[in-house]
Amino acid sequence: MLRATLIAALILTGTTACSRGAANTRATADTVYVGVAAARPNAAYFNGVQLALDRLNADRQPGTPPLGLRLPPDSQPSQVEVAARFRDDRRVIGVVGHTGSAQTMDAAPIYGDVVNGGANGVVAITPTSTNPQVTRVSSWVFRVCPTDDDAARALARFALDSLSARRVAIVYRNDLFGRGFTRTIAPVLVQGGAGIIERDPYLAGMTEYQAYARRIARSGTDAIVFAGGGVDAADLVRALDEAGSHPALLGSDDVANVLEGVRRVAVPVRTRGRGAGADSVVYTDDRALFRGVRFTAFYDPGRARSDEEKYFAAEYRRRYGERPSHQAALSYDAAMLIGRAFYAVGRDRRMIRDWIANVGRGAPAQQGITGEIRFDEHGDALDKPVLIGSIQP
Repeated sequence: MLRATLIAALILTGTTACSRGAANTRATADTVYVGVAAARPNAAYFNGVQLALDRLNADRQPGTPPLGLRLPPDSQPSQVEVAARFRDDRRVIGVVGHTGSAQTMDAAPIYGDVVNGGANGVVAITPTSTNPQVTRVSSWVFRVCPTDDDAARALARFALDSLSARRVAIVYRNDLFGRGFTRTIAPVLVQGGAGIIERDPYLAGMTEYQAYARRIARSGTDAIVFAGGGVDAADLVRALDEAGSHPALLGSDDVANVLEGVRRVAVPVRTRGRGAGADSVVYTDDRALFRGVRFTAFYDPGRARSDEEKYFAAEYRRRYGERPSHQAALSYDAAMLIGRAFYAVGRDRRMIRDWIANVGRGAPAQQGITGEIRFDEHGDALDKPVLIGSIQP
C-alpha cells in the first residue's frame, strides 16, 4: 500500500498548548451549535469539528451552555441554501466551511447577511478553501489554511532548491484553481533560474494525457508542476511511464489523492518460448509508478510536538481508526476558534465575528493543531505551515 510522507517543512510556526481531558456532551435546551458546511461523505471535516467541540465542552465553566455540531441538510441543492439554513438557525453561532473556494465565495454574501445589512450575519471559517479571493468577498468569512499562492511559492522553492529543477513543465486544470496556481508559481520558477518549457491546460475527464506525455518526454523536462486533481495526476504519471519519461512530479494538496487512483492494471506483453509471437495479458501492480510524487500539505500528525497536537493525533486515531488528515486538523482549528470566541464574548454573532477578526492583531494569536493562527485585515491566517509530502510504497 502507498503512503504519503511529509519530507520537508518550508514554513514553520508553533508553540505549546496544555492538554486537558475531552468528553462527549449531549444536547440540552441551552446547547448552541457550530454548523459544518461540508458534503456528508467527507467525514474528516465532521470528525475534526466533533473532537474540537468535545474538547471545548470538557473545559467549559459550570453553567455555560454546551456546544453541539449542526449537520448540513442531507440534500444540498446549492451551497447558498446550506449557508442560508445555518444563518437562519439562531442557535448556530458559527460555521466551519465551506470546503471549496467556489462554494465558499458563493455562500459568503449569505453569511454576511447582505440583504439585511448584516443584521443576522454569522461567521464562517473555511478549513480548506485556498483561492486568494475567498476572504475578499465578505468580512464574515475567514480561513485557517494557507492560500494557493502560499502553496505555489513553497512548491516552487522546493523544486528550485531541493530538486535543482531547471526545465519545468506546468500542466494545470483549466479552472479557477489551476489558472491561479499557475500564475503564481511560474514567475517564481523563472526568477529562480528555471525555464518553463511547457504550459498545458487540461479538462478533467477529457484530456489525452498520452499526447502531453510524448511532448514532455521529447522536451527533456526534469520536473512537472501539476495543478489539478489527484486522479488526473495518476493518469498523467501512467502516460509518462508509457512514454518512457520519469520527471519529478510536484502537485498541490489534492495530488495526495493519487492514492485513491492506484489500481492493478492489465498490461499486454509479448510471450517467449512456446507460443512466442502471441500477445498475452498479465496484471501488474502500478503502485511503484507513484514513488516520489511530491505534493503540498498543510498538516502532518507525525510532526506533533505540543501536548494538544499529540492529543489530537492520538485521539483521532483511537476514535476513528485512522491518521487525521489536514481536512480534519484544519476543521478542528476552525471549530476551536468559534468555540473560544463564544466562551469569551457570549452568543452575540457580531461579537463572535469581531473576536475572531482580532486574533493575532489586537488580541493574542491562537495556537492551533496546524500552527499558530494570526489573521490579517482580510481574514487570512498569516504564515501557516506549508509542507511537502512524498508518496512512498
